[in-house]
Amino acid sequence: MRLARENPSGGYRRIHGELAALRIKVAASTVWEILREHGIPPAPERQSTTWTDFLRSQADALLAATSSRPAP
Repeated sequence: MRLARENPSGGYRRIHGELAALRIKVAASTVWEILREHGIPPAPERQSTTWTDFLRSQADALLAATSSRPAP
């Protein structure tokens, strides 16, 4: 659900791909069914995310990645 909310332009296939990259095995049809059951419309019908909204939603990950790097 979080992937769908943070990436409104990505459909169930993209979410399925992201989960596969994380080594989470789930069928694409299962992702589609879960989104449908939670009332999340297909990707083209969702509101697009602005760059600011995207950065805001990814801030924790960006900060964690930059704070874990050793100082030069």
